[in-house]
Amino acid sequence: MFKHNYAAVLLTALFIFFTSSEQWLLSRCGLNEPYHVLHLSTHHNYVYLSIETKSNTFPTLIETQWSTKCGPFPAPKVFPHRSLHNNNHHCKNCRLIQQARWSQVDNFQRLWVMDFGWSDKQSNCLPKLLAFDFVRRNLEMLRIDCIEFIKITPQQLLDIKLGPAAGKRGMEQFIYFIVAKDPHLVAYDIVEQKWFRYPLLSKKYEDIAVNLPVKPRSVAFNGQTEILIADEDDKLYVSNSSSIGNAVLQLKLLGTLLGPAKDLLVNRNNIIYAIPGFGAIVRCPRKYNITAEDNEIVYLTTRNIKQIFFGLKGSIFFLTNHWQVD
Repeated sequence: MFKHNYAAVLLTALFIFFTSSEQWLLSRCGLNEPYHVLHLSTHHNYVYLSIETKSNTFPTLIETQWSTKCGPFPAPKVFPHRSLHNNNHHCKNCRLIQQARWSQVDNFQRLWVMDFGWSDKQSNCLPKLLAFDFVRRNLEMLRIDCIEFIKITPQQLLDIKLGPAAGKRGMEQFIYFIVAKDPHLVAYDIVEQKWFRYPLLSKKYEDIAVNLPVKPRSVAFNGQTEILIADEDDKLYVSNSSSIGNAVLQLKLLGTLLGPAKDLLVNRNNIIYAIPGFGAIVRCPRKYNITAEDNEIVYLTTRNIKQIFFGLKGSIFFLTNHWQVD
């Protein structure tokens, strides 16, 4: 009975979140063509949308807010301002933002943005990380050329995560990247301004004592102590985050997931993830020897899931993968 009640409470917190014109009203900032939301991040009541347009002539990073019942929907705006965006893909200026694909706010009130060009044929600009300081009126504070990714396509960059921070108000030292088919965790050290590639190894099978490479799909952090990794074989691993900095990151197998996981989230003692192709949002306990029976499908949709994320008041939203017009 207790388990049934708990599941019902969680389901009431799983709201369907569509990137529709009713949600964002991007026509109010001048967008009058089909667009596609690639990623979003949140900071208090603010939302930062990384969008793609079919013409590639509109800025790709938008700041807006969650709508509220007590007032009109706030007008979205280009972030930080239009002059920092390349609005003409026929005129290459690599100093400008080509195509925002990811963003996240750190504990120092800075918005980190991953800028990765439209395609191999249209843009020869290096992928880059940008940091904008909210305290200094969205001033660009850092610019990092991501030379680690010059030989991959944007679609091969499966996951990016910032953190964990050293304490509630501490600074996040690393930004982590996962590349398809690559048995490494790529990390950028913000403090030392250096790139690192950590081989991922684990004793995958009980009857084999040899460490084997792990090819990750998604990464998450459980507080300040644990790093969780889901791999392409639908397995879940854990390691102590203090091991970051060693030559090799040794992983311990936690168990089996229901499918290829995307966007691992940690909520207390539960792990939540999406299986995009199946339209499933799944929850499993954070424990050792996770079996298929421990994985509980808490939501199903016929739509392809692009991203899941925590919304307001601890609710879980998901972003669907489709083109739309205001």
